[in-house]
Amino acid sequence: MKSEFRIRTIIRSKSTILCAISAFAWIGYGCSSDPQNRPSPLRSDSATVHGVKAYVEFSSPGVKNRQIFGYGADFLVPYGEMWRTGANHATYVSFTDKILVDSMELDSGTYSIFTIPTDTLWTFILNQEWDQWGSYSYKDSLDVMRLNIKPRYADQSQERMLFYFAEDSLKFRWDKVRWAIPLNPLREELR
Repeated sequence: MKSEFRIRTIIRSKSTILCAISAFAWIGYGCSSDPQNRPSPLRSDSATVHGVKAYVEFSSPGVKNRQIFGYGADFLVPYGEMWRTGANHATYVSFTDKILVDSMELDSGTYSIFTIPTDTLWTFILNQEWDQWGSYSYKDSLDVMRLNIKPRYADQSQERMLFYFAEDSLKFRWDKVRWAIPLNPLREELR
């Protein structure tokens, strides 16, 4: 009786270990260690804007024949809901010195980017907690900036989500949506 119990315990232990190994192998297969080989590859851009070094890093999801922006559960990014503005890790931006984002002063540092999109107005959010997965641990108490921005709509669709610096702005393109956040120099007396 005692040995039968021992055999069952050993079999259960081995089954548990085998299941755990299988799960880790499956997760490892789905989450490539090479960020460029993920379904939403890791991308970045950098520039010097008004003497300030700027860097943005994001995972770049594709449209892949999906409905991206809209009202309701049929859309990948539903209007009116918090979005990490990318895939996987939260998108983040870094500045090496103070800068005006639109007309608001921002200290040097690294910030996650979140948005709340609608068809006529997007809320652009910079948050102190930049190293987080998605928007699951987002806390609005850590927001350092919220701006309202008006999206533009293009005729041509952009397959991969893209952040980039151009014309003294941080620009966004995905699907048919486009927007830009002006980056302005800080007056010398504010530095």
